[in-house]
Amino acid sequence: MSIRIVAPVLTAEQVVVELLKRADRGDIVSVKAAMDQAREAAPHLLETDEELTEAIVTVATALGLLVAFDLRE
Repeated sequence: MSIRIVAPVLTAEQVVVELLKRADRGDIVSVKAAMDQAREAAPHLLETDEELTEAIVTVATALGLLVAFDLRE
């Protein structure tokens, strides 16, 4: 039997923080783009689109970013 080292599983908010932490205060965050990037970066996420949108809005506003609700475009 071999032992493998695995990375810790990130929560949805942690994934979003990693995606948005390099943005500058006042930048606009596309919910659609952020959601696509989060799903690509962390395919293990079980959150619904609504729950992931909430995480994006929460993190973005905490970082002083503006949010573009563009999911239906």
